[in-house]
Amino acid sequence: MFKTNDTKDRVSYSSMLLPPAGYSLQFAVGTTYSLDLAALTAVCLALGLAEDMDSKLLQDPVSLLNALQKVSEKLLIFCEAGQIKMPSKSSPLELLLEKMIIPVALPKTKAAGFYPAFHPKMWLLQYVNAKGEHKYRLAVLSRNLTFDRSWDISFAMDSDPSAPTVQKTQPLLHFLDFLCGKISPAVQNAAAKQNALRKLRGALSNVAFSTNTKEFGDDFEIMPLGIGAAGYNMLADPLFSQKSGAADYSFNELAVFSPFISGSMIEYWNKPEHSLLGTTRTLITRKSELTKFAAAQSDNFQIYTLKDDIVDGEDAISDADGAKQKQDIHAKLYLRRKYTDVDIYLGSMNATHAAVHSNVEMLLRLRTKSRYYNGEKFLSDLFCGKADGTQNPFEPAAPAEAAPDPQQEAAIRLEQLVKAVCRLPMRADVTEQDGKYDISLTVDGQIPDGDISITPFRRDNPLPLAQKMFFRQLDILQVSEFYLLRVKGDGLEIERMIMIPTRGIPAERENAVVNSVIKDRRTFVEYVAFILGDEYLLSLLEGRSAAANGAWQKGHASLPALYEKMLRAALQEPEKITEIGYLVRMITKEDVVPQEFRELYATFKKTLKLKDQQEAGHGKI
Repeated sequence: MFKTNDTKDRVSYSSMLLPPAGYSLQFAVGTTYSLDLAALTAVCLALGLAEDMDSKLLQDPVSLLNALQKVSEKLLIFCEAGQIKMPSKSSPLELLLEKMIIPVALPKTKAAGFYPAFHPKMWLLQYVNAKGEHKYRLAVLSRNLTFDRSWDISFAMDSDPSAPTVQKTQPLLHFLDFLCGKISPAVQNAAAKQNALRKLRGALSNVAFSTNTKEFGDDFEIMPLGIGAAGYNMLADPLFSQKSGAADYSFNELAVFSPFISGSMIEYWNKPEHSLLGTTRTLITRKSELTKFAAAQSDNFQIYTLKDDIVDGEDAISDADGAKQKQDIHAKLYLRRKYTDVDIYLGSMNATHAAVHSNVEMLLRLRTKSRYYNGEKFLSDLFCGKADGTQNPFEPAAPAEAAPDPQQEAAIRLEQLVKAVCRLPMRADVTEQDGKYDISLTVDGQIPDGDISITPFRRDNPLPLAQKMFFRQLDILQVSEFYLLRVKGDGLEIERMIMIPTRGIPAERENAVVNSVIKDRRTFVEYVAFILGDEYLLSLLEGRSAAANGAWQKGHASLPALYEKMLRAALQEPEKITEIGYLVRMITKEDVVPQEFRELYATFKKTLKLKDQQEAGHGKI
């Protein structure tokens, strides 16, 4: 089940999201702490074109445009405000992601004096088939929506009309209510986004999920944390129950797999009063966390960390910028056995005080019997056999003392500065001046002290953050709700993308994005051929075998073949004609779309009584 050396136990992100056979995506909601725009683009590729997230099509703007066209009105992503990664190479296509993203900035807790994190990692997907029948999938993960190489965990289950578990879906409805409440009126098309979530919530009210496994059956619990009174109370759970003498206070086996640790958590589980005869405790964490607790707080635990040669094992693999890639554990899992009952908790919750007491998290509890699975089998899977075996990627470890790390403390201060900026009341307005655009940015709150600068996305000309700022003479593709925030201090610098409600974004900006990709008739033919699945035309285009032919440049040589293909599509797959219609509407450059093609599309649309894509789907979100 958790075998680290068995590829059958590994799950690719894209395969987890792909619809069942005969179904396509109707709507999806995802949550993450940190967000990489390139990773979100790859998710759109998976959901829109059923391609792997590492597909070569990620390098093809035509394919990406088609994928974004298919899913841009069907997807909402919630993330922690200030945790959007700046792309290494920006593309105008990233502007189409803007409408999907909702940043969440939780208020500072009065008691603790810090900002809780919006930290759940979850997907809820709604699929539909040609008959209008729906299926649903819930995936709970420890992985953020990034290309991080660390070891993570996920569990997905589909809806099952025969499962007696409708009541178990109720916490998911509460979670959707919470997300709906985090869409402020200032968010772009806020009402439509809220309506889309409410519509999904209503559809889920009678949906049952099943694990579809012998080990767990229908014994599971969806556990959203930190969402108020409707959330799950983790402190009343057997894993954390503090009631002395409670029936579920003790355990036989406990395995804690968490990349980040609070000493108080380990100290609690370490208490001897939890013990039954032969109780074992195992902690698997990162080496960097060994300084977070003392030996006296963990003397009942066997502690393991990932071996250095595993952490550094992918140093030879570089990303697009040539940066070295390391890996470590990032999965969060807790296994607790008492007698024959086994509970497995997995999801986003670290073994930290903040995660348990204040963050917004998502967990899934799976219950089974020890004859199916237990702590001994779990560790055998992780260790590839015995703990002292040569194949074990982990090694024994012990708590370690460490002097304060000034650089780490400086990084924490900068992160807090980013959080404070993201919670400032900010707004922006766009005005046009002779084909160029000016942005006025207003900050209503008190700006925190620090070296803070900001600039519109795709225009690297930062200005110090002030109550009133002006960015002048921007191109249309530099106007968006994305802004690049830079904070500096103690020799460190953090760059993050933040989103600021921006009024007056020109309606023709999406046209400009499309025109930046579909620049000539050749690219137009390639896009239409891609939609229609015309492999012959695509092979010609990819091989550039006819590139020297002037007819290709004008697009005439390929048009008769496209017309024939469109006629077949109009009869068999009319939704493809709707996709082509999006392109025809968006392209404003002259001579890119032949007039005869526009006339042909108009005939198809009238004959088939086709609606535009926004009318046919959920509407603009």
